[in-house]
Amino acid sequence: MVHIVCSTKVYDKLLPQLHKHRIESSLEGAVALVERGFELPPSKLCIVFDPLDYAEAVELLVSGLHTDGQYRDAITGLSRNTFSVLEPKAVLYVEAGADGLQAWTADGRYQVKETLHYYERLWATKGFLRINKSQLVNLLHVQEIVPWFNSRYVLRLGSGAELEVSKMYAKKLRHTLNL
Repeated sequence: MVHIVCSTKVYDKLLPQLHKHRIESSLEGAVALVERGFELPPSKLCIVFDPLDYAEAVELLVSGLHTDGQYRDAITGLSRNTFSVLEPKAVLYVEAGADGLQAWTADGRYQVKETLHYYERLWATKGFLRINKSQLVNLLHVQEIVPWFNSRYVLRLGSGAELEVSKMYAKKLRHTLNL
């Protein structure tokens, strides 16, 4: 749903364009299409457009709303001289090592680019958590959390891998999981 703020003349042109893309207009919409010169509604993402550019505003809106989000956070990994697209949910953990950054999946390991910090930020909302200075784990794949000595933990994944949570990152794990 889209909140429309514009003149009647532009509204009459805009509405059929929106209906063509199956977009409803409502005051409840989180996104607003606002003709330049009109007041911006508070607490909404606003796309401001010139009256002559109403069709471009609709296309901008449609390209954002109908983007297939499934592969937006996917990465490319290299394994056995073949590149594969890896979705976040398929990645068990990401590890920095002597031979670069590796993303581990049920199918094996893949070399990936960027830094551990990059993936920590990119996938924070996907359930990934930094557990030590060289590993980032997908909490959705953790089967057991074992208390370890010196205020640390060991995470056992469904794949059988065991990852140690350092003392420094244990507090964040406890806070994230309400332990």
